[in-house]
Amino acid sequence: MLRGIWEASDALGPSGLLRNSPAQRRFQEVLGTYFWQSPIIHRCFAKPRGYAGDFLMMDDVYKNVPKGETTLGRWMDRWVLEQPGFVAVRNRREKLKSLLHDEWNRGARYVMNVASGAASELSEVVPTTPFDGVTLLDQDQGALYAAVTALGKRMNPAHVRTWSGSVFTLIRGKATLVPGDQDFIYSIGLYDYLSPRFATALTARLWLNLAPGGLLALGNFNGHDPMRRFIEAAMDWYLIYRDVPDMLGLASGLPNVEDAEVWTDPTGCLHLLLVRKRGDRPSMESPP
Repeated sequence: MLRGIWEASDALGPSGLLRNSPAQRRFQEVLGTYFWQSPIIHRCFAKPRGYAGDFLMMDDVYKNVPKGETTLGRWMDRWVLEQPGFVAVRNRREKLKSLLHDEWNRGARYVMNVASGAASELSEVVPTTPFDGVTLLDQDQGALYAAVTALGKRMNPAHVRTWSGSVFTLIRGKATLVPGDQDFIYSIGLYDYLSPRFATALTARLWLNLAPGGLLALGNFNGHDPMRRFIEAAMDWYLIYRDVPDMLGLASGLPNVEDAEVWTDPTGCLHLLLVRKRGDRPSMESPP
């Protein structure tokens, strides 16, 4: 029933027409008290850390265990956890874990996560992929603390470095990053908020930091996510959506591209742009 409502809401036009509209206010007035009994939906709406998809909310999505103070709240939490968009987030995490393993086997020893959140995918794989260096960038110091705490239990904390600040500082080249010193760079929750101009600029900056033979992975939801209207109406959560041509366009102006492809998760809700830089990594000895 709700999916039919969301599809019908396309008649409202672009998302900007829904934002703060009488229709949205009416939706929240009538249905908000029901939906917001779900801790995940309410957290996205209330934005206690200043943004919807904070690292604590994402941790709940990954754990996939419903919460709530009422029976309806727990039911609603289970319902939203099973929606395609959140299933896609869990699928993306598993894909990243697989990529981390694959890149390690190819010789990657330095990995960077931009807009890292708590980087739980990294803390889970480092016991079997002992990277020599992990760089985490995020504007939320609480997320970085959680990431460093988890990683520090599974790898040498001296091999983890963090940078806290706005991505726009990174785009302007003011962050202390060394060109060509990263074998695998990925960002999965950031590009959904970047305009084409800033997305292109950031991609070029990250490409500069990628070593020859390295892999760049960039995530973005696409406009076919059936949750799109719901997260806008019930959570005040707005994204910038990109389809396959848009994702490939981010790589079109990069030099020394060996290969560029787009992986789409099984739900069809989101993409990962995977771009390999031409060249060979220096040979590396396997750890004892």
